[in-house]
Order: sequence, then structure tokens, then C-alpha cells
Amino acid sequence: MNSFNVKAIFKTNVSFLVPYILFIVLGALLIVINTKTETHLSFNTLHSSFFDIFFYYITNLGDGLMMLLTVIILLAVKYRYAVIVALSNITASIITQLLKQTVFNEIVRPKKFFEGIHDLYFVPGVENHLYYSFPSGHATCAFSLYFALALLVENKVLKLCLFFVALLVGYSRIYLSQHFFEDVYAGSLIGVCTTFAVYYSIEKRNRNWMNGSLITSFKRQ
Repeated sequence: MNSFNVKAIFKTNVSFLVPYILFIVLGALLIVINTKTETHLSFNTLHSSFFDIFFYYITNLGDGLMMLLTVIILLAVKYRYAVIVALSNITASIITQLLKQTVFNEIVRPKKFFEGIHDLYFVPGVENHLYYSFPSGHATCAFSLYFALALLVENKVLKLCLFFVALLVGYSRIYLSQHFFEDVYAGSLIGVCTTFAVYYSIEKRNRNWMNGSLITSFKRQ
């Protein structure tokens, strides 16, 4: 595979990118057709005790700790893999945090937005934040992490599964009323686009030392 060729990257990652593009297209339609208020209230009616527990835990798959654990494991496999995951995730997260704290710092989260207007359903045991809603940091991290992993594996089914993991993490932010759909949508774009750019850059330069790992380093000693 000529991995630094954009067309080749897309061709070998159809299982992740095609459903993701479908999500982007349908998501854009949802944003155009509905207001964020209507969309969130519609999602907020869809809850059950099972999904309360399910999304309470699944949302953790999109935090920084999950990325850190993944990078540590990948260091033992190949440095290049660890660098791709770490650099793409850190870069995407910095972009999201800068946008949160500057351009979109006045956009509040659902709990604050609907305060005194509508009684939302909140999952028991979840501390809901009030400010810095856009874009979603968890969605950014999840789509960056799982797209990076999809780029590194060859199995098409596994690539598709990684897309759905990212999507579930994104939806968990809406289910838990930590974010609006637009927040998750934007976060996913930042995560995927940044990861694609980082992967392209690293693969194009592919330094020899990146093909090593902690395991091979210990074996040489």
C-alpha cells in the first residue's frame, strides 16, 4: 500500500469512512431541518434504565485516559502507531479546547440552556456541566482515537466496529445531556480531519526509528 496517498488511504478505510460520511450528510440535514432545541428534546425522550447505565460507562471510552492507555499499549507494538494516536488526539483536542475557550466560549450546555424553560431528563449519578459546550471534547477524542485505530488495522469488520464505538461515545454525550448534537457533530469533524492529516504526514515521512517498539528495544539489550 502506498500509504501516504490520500486515495489509497480512503480506499483501504472505506469501512470506517463511508458510514462516517453518511453520518455527516444525515447530520447536516438534521441540523438544517431542526433547531438544536428540537433535536435535543427529541433525543432526551429516548431513555431507559438499561441505557442510563450503558451510556454512563460508554462515554468513558472517549476521555483522555482511554487515549493514554491506548498509546501505552501501542508503544509495545510499534512506535509509529503510538505517535499517530497520540499526536492526532492531542492536536485535535487542542483545536477543540481553543474553540471552546475563545470563539464559542459563550455557548452553554443543555442543562444551563434549558434552565427555567424545560425539565430535561438527567441520568442519575452524572454531574452535568454548564458551560463550554461547543465542540464536544469527548466526541473529538473518540473520533480521533477510533479513526486512528481504524487506520492502523487491516480487518474491515474491525474498522466498522471502531466507527460504531466512536458514534456511541458521541451519542452518549447527547444522551447524558452533556452536549447538543451540533457539539458532537463538530467534534467528530475535528477528530477525523485532524487524524487524517496527522496520519498522512507521519506515513509520508515514515522514519526508521518509528518501526521499533519497547519490546524490540528490550530484546536488543
